[in-house]
Amino acid sequence: MTGIAKPKSLVSFITEDLEEKILEGTLKPGQRLIEAELCKTYGVSQTPLREALRILETHGYVVHEPRKGVRVIRITADEIEEIYRIRANLESLATYLAIKQSTPEVISELKRIHQKMIKVAEQKDTKAYYELNFKFHDIIINASQSRRLIQMIKAFVKQTDRFRRDILKFPEMLKSSIEAHEKVIRLFESGDAEKAESMRKDSILKGIKIFFQKVKEGKIEIEM
Repeated sequence: MTGIAKPKSLVSFITEDLEEKILEGTLKPGQRLIEAELCKTYGVSQTPLREALRILETHGYVVHEPRKGVRVIRITADEIEEIYRIRANLESLATYLAIKQSTPEVISELKRIHQKMIKVAEQKDTKAYYELNFKFHDIIINASQSRRLIQMIKAFVKQTDRFRRDILKFPEMLKSSIEAHEKVIRLFESGDAEKAESMRKDSILKGIKIFFQKVKEGKIEIEM
């Protein structure tokens, strides 16, 4: 059993490490990922590395080009907006379904995570806030109990990770995020699925507008 689990663990480590390097900008859009160099860096054979790269490609972080190899994906402004719009529609539907099937346990967990988010926001720990924010919405998505919808959303969530992190670096966005979460929790408690669906969609679309505004103002730098 140990021999079977070890390669999977190794693949996960490489995937997460490369993903983090892409998100933090250590690996730039368009940069080539040389297999021989990465194998040497991680001390692995091609098999786990190629599996990690395959996973990253399904998540939208890298692209494999025939006869050229793998590079960090470049995403155009139009593609970013398209991804956000698709995610907005999918995630708002998940919110609707989650409220329709909500349980006291789900609401309790949302409140618990929300309180943690308030504390880390006060400490201006945007990295911790981002991770908790991810958990908060993951609870809602999973509560929809729609397997196909969950799979689709998680693919699009991965593709917007780098942009969502940039937006949350601004104090006004943390405040806005906290207020939105408080409203969502109240809507879970009241069972107003329609209002929550609309609010979640508007919130995601507002996020992409703010992102591009920050880019225009020179407060966020992107290389596409």
